[in-house]
Amino acid sequence: MTLAALPPVAGELACPHCGGGVAETESACSYCSAELLVKACPRCLSRVFHGHKHCPECGAELGLAATAEADGDRPCPRCAAVLRARRVGDIVIDECGACLGVFLDHVAIKRVVIDRAQSRAEALLGALPHTEVHALPAAGQKMYLPCPVCRVVMNRRLFATGTGVIIDVCRTHGTFFDAGELPRIIDFVMNGGLERAERKDLERMRETARRELAQARDAARDAARMHSASPSHSRGSALIDFLSGLLG
Repeated sequence: MTLAALPPVAGELACPHCGGGVAETESACSYCSAELLVKACPRCLSRVFHGHKHCPECGAELGLAATAEADGDRPCPRCAAVLRARRVGDIVIDECGACLGVFLDHVAIKRVVIDRAQSRAEALLGALPHTEVHALPAAGQKMYLPCPVCRVVMNRRLFATGTGVIIDVCRTHGTFFDAGELPRIIDFVMNGGLERAERKDLERMRETARRELAQARDAARDAARMHSASPSHSRGSALIDFLSGLLG
């Protein structure tokens, strides 16, 4: 069965109270009669209604974006130069003109890594410089970087098995990528790298479980020879049953 798509209404926004479609020139919702105030998104300057949590255009969390905007310029975590916001497609990136690093908030990360829209990936790959990626910072550079929003030191972690890219993550605000890292990750994700990494991680867990199961069986056999009815023998048997269950 085919359902015809509803025709788009140019310039229409969603009421933050009931979700009904409202023209941006209206001062009240015609469905729930709520009063509406149009303002600009601090990140991409798109028109939004007061009361929305996220910008419908760039996805930025409006409360965090407004706070960051009030706090002034965001410093680059790598070189302390000022990060400049730039809209690429339907996301906003903060990029450094000095070291070419890029900071993305969590909504932008989700759109890049989870949604995996080809047009978005192509837009970012065309907008970002492709440079050589190094697993460790260059001599004299900082290892641990502060978040440009809250200034708390970010966590360093491998993005995924097989990428060779170590990213800096703030759990509250977003992720910083050194020059060349984000294009490599986009290529990795768009070419099925996350699925391959998950399969490798699962196989590694299974191999570890097999090894532990074999060790538990050997230990249980040795214990059975010495104390066939001892409590330790019972515990060894229970461990073998548990590991066997993990392996199916």
